[in-house]
Amino acid sequence: MKKAIKIISVILILSMVFITLSCGSNSSDSNGGNPTSDIANSGDVSSGDGTQDDEPAAEIEIPFPHETINLGGAIFKILIDKQWSGNSLDIEDYDIEEMNGEVLNDAIYQRNLIIEETYNLKFEGIHADDSVEAAMNKTIKAGMDEYDAVAPRLMKAAVFAAKGYGINMYDTYLSLDAPWWDQNILKDTSIGGAAYFISGDIFIKHYDGIALLMFNKKLLTDLGLESPYILVNENKWTMDKFNEMVKGVYLDLDQDGKHNRYDRYGFVTQVDYLPSFVNGSGELFITKDKDDLPVFTGNSEKISNILDKMLDAYVPDTYDMHRDAYGKENGSGQLVQFWVFPEGRSLFYWAFPRYMDLGLRDMEDDFGIVPIPKWDSNQSRYYATVNNWHSYTYMLPVTVGDVERNSIILDAMAYHGRKIIRPAYYDVCLQRKYTRDEDSAAMLDIIFSSTVYDIATVYTIGGFVDALCDNIQKGQINLTSIYEKQVGKIDKEIDKLIQNFEDAKN
Repeated sequence: MKKAIKIISVILILSMVFITLSCGSNSSDSNGGNPTSDIANSGDVSSGDGTQDDEPAAEIEIPFPHETINLGGAIFKILIDKQWSGNSLDIEDYDIEEMNGEVLNDAIYQRNLIIEETYNLKFEGIHADDSVEAAMNKTIKAGMDEYDAVAPRLMKAAVFAAKGYGINMYDTYLSLDAPWWDQNILKDTSIGGAAYFISGDIFIKHYDGIALLMFNKKLLTDLGLESPYILVNENKWTMDKFNEMVKGVYLDLDQDGKHNRYDRYGFVTQVDYLPSFVNGSGELFITKDKDDLPVFTGNSEKISNILDKMLDAYVPDTYDMHRDAYGKENGSGQLVQFWVFPEGRSLFYWAFPRYMDLGLRDMEDDFGIVPIPKWDSNQSRYYATVNNWHSYTYMLPVTVGDVERNSIILDAMAYHGRKIIRPAYYDVCLQRKYTRDEDSAAMLDIIFSSTVYDIATVYTIGGFVDALCDNIQKGQINLTSIYEKQVGKIDKEIDKLIQNFEDAKN
């Protein structure tokens, strides 16, 4: 009887697979191009007025490109990275044992069931409770075909890539140009034509770490400010407009003469918002030359101007969980930003989609979502930085014995993830359960189609971006001075990264 129920479930699920996706169908691969050559970008999907289309064209159905294979009941083992112990947002996709009525839970269960029944396998998610580095080091050094795939955070994936622990994605059988994979991660993070990790519709963790802004609708109305939605639609959502709206919002609500979490702010954030605003303005700290090799560009006049504009609003009008609270207020911990915005005391909030579930489900005021602002209205598109700490990826360990088999399974997982999991996450959880209006849904279309990965932050080159983040807390940034102190380390680490990738090819 149980087997019959499973078969019926699979038939029902397969009938869902060919349902056309609605407004969430636009993929993150649709906006190629290098932020440093933004206006000449031939890969954006902008309208004639320089804004991205509000209603992307319907996605063309692409047949799954592989023949069905039979794994003979094999266990498909996936090594899963673990975040810090106080975090409840680890990957639990392979721990789900049954449907429970929760849309996302049931979608993941259904996707897994399709793969297990179609390919005659059983998933096993192996959580790296000690450390994913230790597990990978042991496996690779021993030459063991222990894991069929590994799902590390982006920052860990970069470490493994540099160590030669992964298989070059271009040497696999993955359908890398298919819409269920994010081509931007391949294009942006490759070195010399080699890329060792991938993200996309295989799981929601890809979207969970994409930078965006939220705004408090009640405060916006109380202050008589323009709607950010209208500004986006009219191609006027720029850093100048953001700064203009943020300034003058601060109020010393508890009248103690100090900036603290009980006051009202124009903007609440954390220091790693800095690279997302630089990227959002169309700039990268590291670009690539004609041979796909990294070139440091972080000491440009444009980036200096961007940082100056950030500081203009940051110093008097912004509450930062590190500068203002960390270690200074009792009980601040790591999640202090979840006190200020959810409690209605900040106009804007720098965040990720994951924060909606982590800290905003019980927020009383309505909130909206918009992309990180452009530098100016001449910029052809928005850029949404994928954070290297919050976002996850997939890799195939270099010790995998059957690359074709494992590629087919990952491709199938992402293919069906796009059909089943993405609609549940995007259309239901984000657009209806967590966000408060249909306009935010349109903004998510833009944000999720605008991913960008900066080599400087992905591979943490020379500690340069970290140094900028440290300095912004002091209310001043001397870009040239920081560069002069770090340039030797930057050049050395770029050279080492290039050499590591060369060695991995051999």
